[in-house]
Amino acid sequence: MNLWRLPNITIAPEVIIPGTWITNTLLCTWISIICLLVVLYFGTRRQDLIPSGLQNAVEWLVEFLQNLVEGVAGKERGKRFFPLVSTFFIFILVCNVLDVIPGVDTIGTIHLEKAGTIIHGPFLFGDASNQITPWLRPPTTDLNLTLAMALVSVVVTQILGFSMLGFKDQISKYLNFKAIKEKGGMGIVDLLVGLLEIISELGRLISFSFRLFGNIFAGSVLLSVFAYLLPVVADIIFIPFELFVAVIQAFVFAFLTLLFMQIGTISHSHHDEGEHEVHHEYEGSAVTTH
Repeated sequence: MNLWRLPNITIAPEVIIPGTWITNTLLCTWISIICLLVVLYFGTRRQDLIPSGLQNAVEWLVEFLQNLVEGVAGKERGKRFFPLVSTFFIFILVCNVLDVIPGVDTIGTIHLEKAGTIIHGPFLFGDASNQITPWLRPPTTDLNLTLAMALVSVVVTQILGFSMLGFKDQISKYLNFKAIKEKGGMGIVDLLVGLLEIISELGRLISFSFRLFGNIFAGSVLLSVFAYLLPVVADIIFIPFELFVAVIQAFVFAFLTLLFMQIGTISHSHHDEGEHEVHHEYEGSAVTTH
């Protein structure tokens, strides 16, 4: 009998309670939320003037994220961007880190094909070890979750754009009919650029969701395969690497959201005014030199 077999790899999350919609990634998402609530409760309940322990760690993380957001967007805009950006980073980080917790992807229900029975238990070894349906799977290995977060990022960016710039200025980024009236035939180029902006917004959904999903899912598969090929040794080598990837992917998703919100709340007329000012300054300097 083999110690264990190479695990089956499935992209879609598995239903762990028959007849329901509860999947292993959904259960792990709930666990992530509970962990966050517990940490935030114990980290903020005392609020000492001289923080220590968990409170110190929580305040350091919040201050780091706040400085990052305000450094990119400024203090006024940073206050509006900070809640979403920090929530994305902390939530995705916790979801990603669960990938290296013992029991995740390894404890579940084993389906025996020969006997046609199901054994419930925390044992992942033997001939049936590759037929397991894990009870816990990292939430960010579910494309449904990453796509939902990407959709929230894009929609909130548009809402901020409309609220901060106004309807006319925001909609002109995508349907710039005013440019045709002002520039004539050349305005068609601006209109086409706006249509490309719409396509880029849809492409952002794909890039956001698949980047996070692909990296974390690939890391989960990597840990499973090398745990089969090189037991114990693989954990020592690849778990630190997976922790690094978990932090980087959370930071990339949150920072790109911040960057797109910053860009999405700057009007095109502001850019045009800046270009005209630079042009006039250049003409003025040219006249003085002559």
